[in-house]
Amino acid sequence: MIGKILVIEDDSDINRILCRFLTREQYQVVPAYSGTEARLQLKLDHFDLILLDLMLPGVTGEELIREIREQSLVPVMVISAKTGLEDKVKALKDGADDYITKPFEREEVLAR
Repeated sequence: MIGKILVIEDDSDINRILCRFLTREQYQVVPAYSGTEARLQLKLDHFDLILLDLMLPGVTGEELIREIREQSLVPVMVISAKTGLEDKVKALKDGADDYITKPFEREEVLAR
């Protein structure tokens, strides 16, 4: 069972929505609003799942995936507005485990 989730999303409304419905499902959720903040959270704590936007201020989502994979096998689910096949394939090849495009449905995120 997944316990602690790091939500890395710079759009505060989307971050809040993700955190709210995951908390309702009894997950422990930690928000991060930039790649730099996510890096810090990853150094401070252990997570069972990472939800990651690709277009972030500071460190990009693509960079974070590569950094995470150098240290961990924690599942990474990308949730991005980048809908191109090339973007999806690159993220998956870099080490993402799943890829959902925005706009997303709550049920799809929970199912995955």
